[in-house]
Amino acid sequence: MSKSRFIELMAKSMGECASAEELAELDIFLEQFPNYKKTYEVTNALKGNGAQPAEAKPEEINGKLEEIWNRIKSSNENVEVDTKVRPMFRWQWVAAAILVFAAVGALFYKRMEQQDSLTAENVLYEIHVPYGKTQKLKLPDGTQVTLNAGSTFSYPEAFEKNTRDVSLTGEGFFEVTKNAKKPFLVHTARLVVKVLGTVFNVKAYNNDKTVETTLLKGKVQVELKNNPEKKIILLPNEKLIVVNNREPQSVKPKESKIEYQVTALPDVKPDEVKETAWVDNRILFTNELFEDVAAQIERKYNVQVVFEDQKLRTEQISGLLDKESLQEALGIIEMTTPFKFRVDGQTVYLSKKEK
Repeated sequence: MSKSRFIELMAKSMGECASAEELAELDIFLEQFPNYKKTYEVTNALKGNGAQPAEAKPEEINGKLEEIWNRIKSSNENVEVDTKVRPMFRWQWVAAAILVFAAVGALFYKRMEQQDSLTAENVLYEIHVPYGKTQKLKLPDGTQVTLNAGSTFSYPEAFEKNTRDVSLTGEGFFEVTKNAKKPFLVHTARLVVKVLGTVFNVKAYNNDKTVETTLLKGKVQVELKNNPEKKIILLPNEKLIVVNNREPQSVKPKESKIEYQVTALPDVKPDEVKETAWVDNRILFTNELFEDVAAQIERKYNVQVVFEDQKLRTEQISGLLDKESLQEALGIIEMTTPFKFRVDGQTVYLSKKEK
């Protein structure tokens, strides 16, 4: 094997594009020529496959490259070379040498680039809020977020990209710091909310019937995940309600329809907006299904509600739960709705009241 053939195989091996036959040929050659094997091990260490630490300093890398160059330049070995094709082999040797340096340089640059990319943007924080609790936090850009019970929220240590991306499963109230050059994006399983600076609420629990975005100040654009070309613009005091497809669709894709609607919020005081009452640890409901209110009770009081009488699920109830205990809250609802309850540990059983 000639020097050029060795360099060619070495370059292919480093670039992970060598065939099984070429790798076998290289292994046999290295066993016969220990000096070549040492050179190969040096270059392989640069790639990070050898025993040498991958975090070599730049001056160490340059020294090894210089060593490889000197070895190649000073070597006169040319095993099994036909004199008739020696000039051709000389050009092949030069080309292969360039290939090796290109491969080593690319690998070194890629390694350094990967290290540089491990910035704060790639350090993600994930917050899990248990039932019975809410949590407030301040993001790196100054944005204030309040998370409802049963929510999971993730965000980077720093917003280094052209957008400020966060992810939410559950419910969050956002007061976004304005930055026209970096839109703020809230990603949920069903939709993406894009804002520049505004105050809004996103409710996106996986088990809820709907996903809701409620805008209080500013302006937001909502993009539906299964129809990204559809952009929905919300103005202050508007709410977007999107059907949450929790079950696989039985219809064909061409027959499926996106179900959503935009509604105006009632003209009430800010502290009477039911969509954001949870921020103050309250539950405000007006003519809502009992089963929907029960889901809010589960989150607020960290309990599981079991309907022993399924007809109770569709009862429409109204009321306000503030600082009441669980027993007191159920008692308030019981005053206007014919049902009875019992509490066993963390489980609440609801049944129809006998006349």
